[in-house]
Parts: sequence; C-alpha cells; structure tokens
Amino acid sequence: MTVRRKTTKKSGLTPFQRSVLWFFLKSAMVVFLTLLIYFIYLDSKITTLFSGQKWQVPAQLYARVLHLAPGVHLSQTQFVDELKRLQYRVDPRLNGPGQYLVDGPKVHVYRRTFEFADGAQAASLFTVEFAGDFVQGLQKSGKALAKAKMEPQLLQHLVTAEQEDRELVQLKQVPVTIRETLLLVEDRDFYSHHGVSPLSVLRALITNLQAGQTVQGGSTLTQQLAKNMYTNQERTMVRKVNEALIALVLDYRYSKDQILEAYFNEIFIGQFKDNPVHGLGLGSKLYFGKPLAELRPHEYALLIAIIKGPSYYDPRRFPERAAQRRDLILHLMEEHGLLDGEQTKAALEQPLDVIPIGQHLKGKYPAYIDKVRQELRELVTDPLQMQEGLRVFTYLDPMAQLAAEQAVAERLNKLDEKIEVAVVATDYQQGGLKAIVGGRNTSFAGYNRAISARRQIGSIIKPVVYLTALAQPARYSLGSVLADTPLSLRSGSKNWQPHNYDKKFRGNVPIVEALSQSLNIPTIRLGLQLGLPAVAQSIEKLGVSREFHLQPSSLLGAVEMSPLEVAQMYQTIANKGQYKPLAAIEAIGAADGRVIYQRKVKAEPRFQVSAAYLLQYAMQQSTQTGTAQILSTQFPGSRFAGKTGTSSDYRDSWFSGFDHETGLTIWLGRDDNQAIGLTGGSGALPVFVNYFKHNSPNSLFRAVPENVRRQSISSNSGHFVQDSCVNVLLLPVIWGEMPVQENCD
Repeated sequence: MTVRRKTTKKSGLTPFQRSVLWFFLKSAMVVFLTLLIYFIYLDSKITTLFSGQKWQVPAQLYARVLHLAPGVHLSQTQFVDELKRLQYRVDPRLNGPGQYLVDGPKVHVYRRTFEFADGAQAASLFTVEFAGDFVQGLQKSGKALAKAKMEPQLLQHLVTAEQEDRELVQLKQVPVTIRETLLLVEDRDFYSHHGVSPLSVLRALITNLQAGQTVQGGSTLTQQLAKNMYTNQERTMVRKVNEALIALVLDYRYSKDQILEAYFNEIFIGQFKDNPVHGLGLGSKLYFGKPLAELRPHEYALLIAIIKGPSYYDPRRFPERAAQRRDLILHLMEEHGLLDGEQTKAALEQPLDVIPIGQHLKGKYPAYIDKVRQELRELVTDPLQMQEGLRVFTYLDPMAQLAAEQAVAERLNKLDEKIEVAVVATDYQQGGLKAIVGGRNTSFAGYNRAISARRQIGSIIKPVVYLTALAQPARYSLGSVLADTPLSLRSGSKNWQPHNYDKKFRGNVPIVEALSQSLNIPTIRLGLQLGLPAVAQSIEKLGVSREFHLQPSSLLGAVEMSPLEVAQMYQTIANKGQYKPLAAIEAIGAADGRVIYQRKVKAEPRFQVSAAYLLQYAMQQSTQTGTAQILSTQFPGSRFAGKTGTSSDYRDSWFSGFDHETGLTIWLGRDDNQAIGLTGGSGALPVFVNYFKHNSPNSLFRAVPENVRRQSISSNSGHFVQDSCVNVLLLPVIWGEMPVQENCD
C-alpha cells in the first residue's frame, strides 16, 4: 500500500513581497481615510462659507430719486441730462430698458428695473411732457399717469483700502446670450461634468493650437470659482489639486445654476484705485457704465474677453490687445450660432466703447459724502453690516450739486486763491441736504468748511432778531418804528458806538426797511428791547441747539456758526416756521430688500406761520429793493427771499436765501481769518446768482395766512390807522393783535 503525502499549495509570494503588499494596503487605507477626513473638512468649510455671507459687498450710496408728476419744477433739458448721467442711450426702437427718445416737448423713456427703498419696480415705458421749466404731464400706454420716478444715480461704494468691490447679480438677471457666450469661452461642458473635466483640458488645448493663441481655458468654471473663493493664487501642484477637490465638493453640494451665479459674482474683473473689482455686475459698470443686461454683443464679448487676464487685456491700457481677443470671441459666437453674420460684422466694426476709469461712479462729492458717513456712523452701528450690500439713499440732487460747483468755480476764479468757500443747498420742505461744497477745490476730500468751519455770521443774524419781534404781534409789526439815531453802549470800560454800513442815520424807520436795508442801529435797539436771552432762544428754536451767550455786538453777527448751522436756521425760516432737522440720508435698505431705516420726520412748529410770513415778506423786499436787489435784475419775474451778511473788518462774506423749493447758504472767507475785502453782496451773493443761472429758480410763492391782511400803518408812529390817512405804509399784518387808531398819528 502506497501512502501519499498531502502537500500545501504555496501563494507564490515571498515574505518580502507580502510585507510590501501589506504596506501598500495600509498606506492606501491611510490615504483613503485622510482624503475622506479632508473631504469632510472641505465639505463643512465650503458649505459654511458658500451658504453664508460669501462676499464682501460694500454699501452703495445713491443720489435722490427723481420724482415725476405734473407741476414738478423740471425742464426737458434737465431731464435729458439726468438720463445721460444714468447712461441711458437714444434708441428710436425703445425696445428695452435704458433707452429714451426726445419727441418735441416729450421724452419717451424706458426706465430700468430698480429696487427702490420702498420696494422694487419693474422696467417701465412711459412719456414725460414738458412746458417750459415744468412737467406738464405723464402718460403710459396712452393713458394719463399720476406719477413716476427714475432710479437714482450711484454715487459711490463705501470701500476701505484693498477691500473687494462688487455688485451682486442674480442669474435670472443675466441675459441668456451672455451666459451662453461665457460658457462657450470658459466651460462648454459646464452642465455635464462634475466640477472637473479632463475633456475640457484636451478640447481647450486643441482650440488654442488652432487659433495660435489662448482662446479657451482648460479649468472648469467650478475650478475657477474654487480658485477665487477658497484658494490662494500661487501656481503650485498642491493648489491645483486642492482646487480640483473643492470643485468636486461644490458640484456635489450645489446646483449648476447656483455655481454659475456665484461665478458671475466672484470672478475678478479689474482694479479701481486700491480695490479689486469682482463680478460681472460691477464689471459691466466699471467698463461700460451700465447694467449687465443692457450690454450689446461687442460689449459683453469684450467683458468676457477681459476675464482671461484683467490686467493683460485691460482695454484702457492695451486697446489693440483687448480688441483682438474680443474679435476672436465674436467669431467664436458666430461659429456656434450665437450671432449671425450681419450681427458679427456689425459688432466687429464697433469701437471698444469703454468709459473713462472711475466714470461708473458719480460720487466725486467729498463734502457731501463726509456728511453721509457721519450719519451712517449713527444709523448703522454694526461694522459688519457695512459689508453686506447696504443701499443708502441720500437727498443729494446731482443738478443742485453741479450748479453749486459751477457757481463756486465761476466766482472764485476771479478772486484771490486764498479765499475759500462753503455752500449748503437744501430741500427745506423735506429737511434734506441737496448739495454741499466744502471748499474751492470741490473734488478734494479734506477740511469740510461747510460742516466744520465756524465763523462770525454778520447780518445773517438779523432775521432772527426781527422774527423774535414779529412773533409778538401785540407789540411789533412790519411797520413798527425803530430809531436810527446815534447810539453809544457801555462795554466793560469802553464805549461802543456802532454805525450803519454807510455811516448815515435815517431817523425813524419801519421794521420792514430796517431789515431790507440791513440797518445796524435799529437792529441793535430792537434786540435790546426784546432782550438778548429772547434772541438766543429764537436761535435755538430755529434749530441751532448749541448754547449761545450773546452780547450786544452779537445782534450784528458777532456769533460763530458753521454754514450748515446757518442753513438749518434758514430752513425753519423758509419752511414757514416749521422745523425739520437737515439730513443727508433718506433711507437705508438691506441687500435682500428689507428697509433698515426710513427717515420720517414730522415738521415741528417753532414759530407761527403768520410771523414767518411777515419775515419772508421783509426778506423779499431785501431782494427787490434792498441789499440783495441784484436778484430782481438778474431774474426778472422770479421772487426770492434772502439776507446778506458781512462780519467785522470784511473777514466773512455770507448770503442765505431761498426760492420756492431750494434754500442756499454761501460763505466766503480765508482759513487764517484775514480780511477778504468783500461784503455779503459782493462776495457770496454772486455765487447765489450763478447757482440759479445754472439751475433755474422756482419763483417764491406764499399763500397769505388766514389771520394776515393788508393794513395802513402810520410811517411816523408805526400805529395801525385808517386807510384815509396820509403818510402811511400798506403792509401785511397779523390782524386783531393791534387796535386801529381813530387819528392818523
């Protein structure tokens, strides 16, 4: 019997080979676990960032909204200028937003969609008809329209140095042709790959070889987004791998449309000053001054061309290079059916059409924006909110600001270069600041004299004195007589003997003449009769809350105020004694449409309407026959009310006045407080005149209050007398407060 031995089949691996295999298995497991942990980390990090506040979005400052309605003071020329500032273009077809057409006295305008402070309004086509300097009517689809409004001008983005600047767009706001062109150039397989596409790299290589230059990129849009949002810009293999992994996570976690929308908002598109500009939304305005949806083929082809290298293809510095790449993209669009032959030919013939650098922002108004920043610090206390795309709506009127700057330049070009200026223009009925000039260099963001410079105000104070008196109708009227005779007052160890400007004395004068002719002696006598505390109280009631310790010389303007404080006083005077604090900000909206702040200020009666009416009557006389009578010759048929002011030794020249809708306060002087040799009439008043030459006046009209009527007043005694008397003045008075005398004295 044969016994067979049982044999064991060997694996064929030596002990060394088995140890190497086991090492690689363990290493693979470690790598797999490491990648798994890293993917979990990336997923958590990317989800947190992508789903939260992904971007820095600076606060955007806007000018006032232009409201349109029958009777609004606005000329056709002014309206067309407004449209041009908003980058609207003439197009007889009127087939899309951002277009207008002048048709005789009418302007047809296709207004853009805009998120106003009180809610979004869709694009709208309507007609505005003008008659002279006023809106005559509005129409939409052939029917009368009660009101309409235009979107405001973008003034500035509040960005700090090196902070990213962008304007967010939603994918639905991007025209399909722009989306398809972008995908054609940057990532044709975007909707079919999973974030990384080896085929895209191969196709890009072939396309670029055929073109003889780089026309198409190899990285997917998702990879480019990952590079911009989550990785540094160093060209290393580690970064490329990380970029690919992040792209895979993004593609797994989010829809293609979400990724594409993020790309539109994140891609780096250029530089403005110290701030990198991201996103095609702001890029469209940076290069063309208009929204993305209004770009024509030759414009969006150029914008997409710039993506490849915003510095290398900068159309302002390298126009030929940029045009060459734009044209390649236009041909590519034709090849793939996005443009037909005629469209391509027309686009190729177009110039680059880029606007000058910085023209996309209209906010070269440093003095005004200085005031906006002051108010923002009080209204928005969380600094992070300032990077969440706040929309700040101001009262700034570009027409008023331009007129103020032109008026300043025309006047100061004829004066010593050391003479400085400040201008404050107000919508006194709303309590809004329409324009601010802080110095003769209107674009210089330095010392803001309109807000910070406190100077003696001279005769600007006199209406306060007279309003204090007219608010006591049982004692004073416009015809009350004041003595214009030599006066000597004891001031410490010295006697003070004030004089009128012309060094003359007129005997007895009525209040209306004393104010309109800006007589010093009668004003001092009246102020002392009223009492200095009463005058100080009136200053406070008019809106200047600082405490003043007045002296007799204060009645002639030895009181220091800033132009803004003077403008606040005159706001209450112009607004019929109704006080509203002046402000630059009207509303603040969040990026999601919520209203964070809406200014709602109820007018506060500080003086009786009848007393304010009488004061304005006297101030109108000043512009007709008094110290500001040049206004009656420069603007025949238009009425103003106002007051000149000159401080001692001709150091300060002032004028503050108003028409039916605009208050204007102007100061001229030197920073070293040396004499300038100009009165209010020769220095500041011409600036006022120049302003209204550029921005036509709306003649002042005041309805007569119910308790005011015309009354004969004795020019000798100031008493109310019968109409049959001689030597009388016929003046408006508050009826019933003073008796009518039987005799004529």
